[in-house]
Amino acid sequence: MSLIFLALISVVLLSPLALGAVQTWAWTALASAIAVLLAFWSVRVLIGFETLTVGLKSAWPFALPFGLAVAWIVAQGTLLTPETWHHPLWQSAADALGRDLDGAISIDPHGTWSALARLLTYAAVFWLSLQFCRDPKRAQTVVYAVVGAGTVYAVYGLVAEFSGADAILWLEKSAYTGTVTSTFVNRNTYATYAGLGLVCTTAMLIRHIRRAAASAHSGREGALRLIERGFGQGWWLLVAWVVLTTALMLTQSRGGLLSAVVGHVGLLVAFVATRRTKLRHAAMIGLPIIFIGMAFFLYSGDQTAERLAQTSIDTEGRIQVYERTMDAASAAPLLGTGYGSFEDVFRFYRTEDIAAIFDKAHSTYLENALELGLPAAGLIVLAISALLARCLIGVRQRRQGTVFPIIGVAATLLVALHAAVDFSLQIPAVAVTYALIMGAAVAQSWSSRHAL
Repeated sequence: MSLIFLALISVVLLSPLALGAVQTWAWTALASAIAVLLAFWSVRVLIGFETLTVGLKSAWPFALPFGLAVAWIVAQGTLLTPETWHHPLWQSAADALGRDLDGAISIDPHGTWSALARLLTYAAVFWLSLQFCRDPKRAQTVVYAVVGAGTVYAVYGLVAEFSGADAILWLEKSAYTGTVTSTFVNRNTYATYAGLGLVCTTAMLIRHIRRAAASAHSGREGALRLIERGFGQGWWLLVAWVVLTTALMLTQSRGGLLSAVVGHVGLLVAFVATRRTKLRHAAMIGLPIIFIGMAFFLYSGDQTAERLAQTSIDTEGRIQVYERTMDAASAAPLLGTGYGSFEDVFRFYRTEDIAAIFDKAHSTYLENALELGLPAAGLIVLAISALLARCLIGVRQRRQGTVFPIIGVAATLLVALHAAVDFSLQIPAVAVTYALIMGAAVAQSWSSRHAL
């Protein structure tokens, strides 16, 4: 197996260790490592040691809108755009200083270039995963690696919680004490990461069970094969499922839990939509998962349920932040204020009724609309939607390996929903994990006989 591929997986799986790679040194190291891997792979393609397994002929539906969005971000950060496009604060600063300034569309060009570097890192992880995972064995390696890493991080989070350590590695927790955050600072962010691991685990567990159910000739034989697959060959997947479910419940993240539920609903629906899953097999698979999930919720999700019932989103200031963000976005609906500029811009729109400090909008869609402008923000959504559509097509058309595009559908539903009410997808470790999964999912959405 390619050393570049193994290094890619290793870098992605280790990224949560540094608090989700949110600090500058951590995401810089992550970006540098991915850039080196991409460079090595590109050189090997040029000299004929690697093959471009997916070309732009097949990738253009998602590559084109993404490329256009990147081009716009570059334009925002450069000093070469027309002066009439520049943010008004540049002129205000020039007047205050009494000298001319080279302005830009972005209020913070340095922040825009930094944010672009992170975005390109996520794209590079997806691209490498896409190229390597045309081989179904490598796609399976990616999924099992995410399951394994997710389980390890979940075990750590549970141990830290039940031991009363109130720490993340060697650092004392500054927030979210009494909840599972694993190596992440924010419980909502970790909930998304755990949800991605859980989606992969559920999908692979279902594949074990589906194979047993499909090969059975009677109800009794089917039940015996299901038990054999679930508690025999797939015992470690069951353990991983229990650990990840417990950790997710104990994050007490409303958005994370609901997003995981929606992702799993999409997962089950996608399995039913395949050509190989009969309705009775879907019932055999889905109903136990639903009942077990409900049991876990009743056992370990009481505090989460209390938050769902009692905590109002309005009392946390989210509604006010959303309103002020929309006000800020309406000031530059086409040009935006510069990718990565939310914190600098929002301070001018913050009002006294917003007590907490918000360096993110807690809605990736609104934040992108503010920073990029509506057209470019729409291009990002279009690119992700194209990935989802490609996976949906794979679910319906493929006869083998459908589990991978199914995972892509579920993972996208999960992160897309949570991105509406939080910023988990803006955390580097979560973003590269999602990109790794989607590369494998999209790569396996085409038939192995299809020329790409």
